Amino acid sequence: INGTRFAGALRDTVYVPPMSMVTVAVDAGEAAEWMLHCHHMPHLASGMMTTFAVSA
Repeated sequence: INGTRFAGALRDTVYVPPMSMVTVAVDAGEAAEWMLHCHHMPHLASGMMTTFAVSA
């Protein structure tokens, strides 16, 4: 979070504090199109969602 690494369990949800940036390392597990999105419904409805493609 903001360039500071933290330890902990592997997870599929990451808290992003307001006005912050988070860098994540992803092991997608398979070639596919994956989705990143916000879990706050008003944010999701306003477009806080994207996809990224993993190719073999």
